Amino acid sequence: MSVRSAVNGFFFEPVPLGRVAAMRFLAGLYVWIEWWAYMPFIFGHRFVPGELYQPLFVGRVLPLPTPDYWIVTGTLIVMLASAVPMMLGYRPKLFGWILFAAYFEWMVIANSYGKVDHASFGFMTLLLVLCLMPSYAKWGDREHLSERAGWGFKLVQIAVVLTYFLSAWAKFRYGGFEWANSGVFTWAIIRRGTVFSEWMLDFPWLLHFAQWGMVAFELLTPVVLFVYKWKRVQYAIVAFFYCFHVTVFLAIGISFLPHLVAMACFLPLERIDPKAIVRRFKDRRDDAKTREPEPQFET
Repeated sequence: MSVRSAVNGFFFEPVPLGRVAAMRFLAGLYVWIEWWAYMPFIFGHRFVPGELYQPLFVGRVLPLPTPDYWIVTGTLIVMLASAVPMMLGYRPKLFGWILFAAYFEWMVIANSYGKVDHASFGFMTLLLVLCLMPSYAKWGDREHLSERAGWGFKLVQIAVVLTYFLSAWAKFRYGGFEWANSGVFTWAIIRRGTVFSEWMLDFPWLLHFAQWGMVAFELLTPVVLFVYKWKRVQYAIVAFFYCFHVTVFLAIGISFLPHLVAMACFLPLERIDPKAIVRRFKDRRDDAKTREPEPQFET
């Protein structure tokens, strides 16, 4: 196999269009969940004085307006309104671009007041990529394969992996190897620990080991990209990623929900067909009714 064919096989691995429809639905559903359940503080920025706004680099380059009540509220309305038709497959490219632009502004508003999150990097990439996907993607479509969809989802997968890998790089950049030897996990559990993690405070060596394990995990995450030919192995690694985030959520209440939505593009979601599920449910219900014995009456 030549280098060119290997590169093309990696970046343009065909993906069933059913996965595109599923990811559009998940992305739109998350947008509706985020503003009131995951990051409600963003909507609260409509009341924050403009003097506290410190725009990100991209907000200074474009430039974007200073958020006020109407800008924040209007961005939210446009974002929610465009998410519905996109997730339902109605003109997904048009409404996808509208949603991406609105969500882009939403993230600038969210991250321009002193704290910058990295959990939405993969999700932002997903929204952009979905704008470039074929419009005719349908739920449960396993027959029609698309190299363009494969290329787009590969970019999302790379963004997901970079979220981990660059996190480790940032730890070494700002804290050096001392980050892994520090009391970061102890501080995190004291600040926002739960019943599932507070017991670990009695075992500092375990927290120390967990910090080195975290760094090793983040540095090794690119492996999931290079086992794409062995799907069961790849699915197992992705399942481990999800289990890792469940553990983090139970320990300190951090969920990385947008990251988890973007990571779903690794999974064979094209196997999900809501119409087929409803049809099977109805068939089973009808079969159960036909098998019911007729009532017997004593004479």
